[in-house]
Amino acid sequence: MNRPISALTHARRGSAIVASLATAALITLGGTGAVHASGSRDSDHDGMPNRWEVNHHLNAHRANAKGDPDHDGLSNLGEFRHGTRPHDADTDEDGDEDGSEVHDGCDSTDPTDADTDDDGVEDGQEDADGDGTDNADDSQDDNCQGDDSGDGGSRIIYG
Repeated sequence: MNRPISALTHARRGSAIVASLATAALITLGGTGAVHASGSRDSDHDGMPNRWEVNHHLNAHRANAKGDPDHDGLSNLGEFRHGTRPHDADTDEDGDEDGSEVHDGCDSTDPTDADTDDDGVEDGQEDADGDGTDNADDSQDDNCQGDDSGDGGSRIIYG
């Protein structure tokens, strides 16, 4: 037999729901910075967790995602996303800078693996686009895609 629910019971349930939502809001908003997808705080809201910034000698309280302290063509945020080191232009020490390995469009290079295809030859010594120039010495940053600018020069991709 169904018993009618009293107005007092409805009020108690409503109060419990409101209290739960308020507690969740306080927990969410109570921190001093955003919580990054990795579960770490990101005090400056630049897309990189504080812990990663501190471990890589960056200021976790100043937005510095666009910086490039090693001048390899890969921003700090790019270094974070690709697992490379922002103060080392060639994280895997293969002779090909991190930014070049990320922006060259080649599947055959990885900025965290000196010999991506495991053939015994470091990525920087290989010629991924077959133009006769080793990757480390190749001035075209998009060397696997060729020159699509029409001017005969290289096109740098910063994406």
